Amino acid sequence: MTATCACGGISITLSSGPRFQAVCHCTDCKRRTGSAFGISLYFARDAVTEVIGETAVYAFRHRTQDQEQERHFCKRCGTTLYWFISTMPDKIGVAGGCFGEQALPEPGMSVSDGKRKPWVTLPPAWKVHEG
Repeated sequence: MTATCACGGISITLSSGPRFQAVCHCTDCKRRTGSAFGISLYFARDAVTEVIGETAVYAFRHRTQDQEQERHFCKRCGTTLYWFISTMPDKIGVAGGCFGEQALPEPGMSVSDGKRKPWVTLPPAWKVHEG
């Protein structure tokens, strides 16, 4: 699987499918995507086979969770492509939208669901995490 930023200057290729995928309704993901939620796929960190292009990094301590985050984004178009979270040191998160037209597995999980917009409905079988 290969994810690419909007301008095509940065890409990341992974050798295996995601370990899990989720939609997140936290304020940070809403701001990162400019949407009502973010869709994230998490892979084993050693599944990364190639990164093309140089990213800029936005590192911060998450305000409501006890974790550090490091987001890698394109300097030219601003697309957040992938990130690392200190509470999942063996995983890499990749923005679902960056896979373009490639088929993605259904997320199956809603994170920070307590911040979900009331007009967003999700399949009832999905796992829900309020915080």
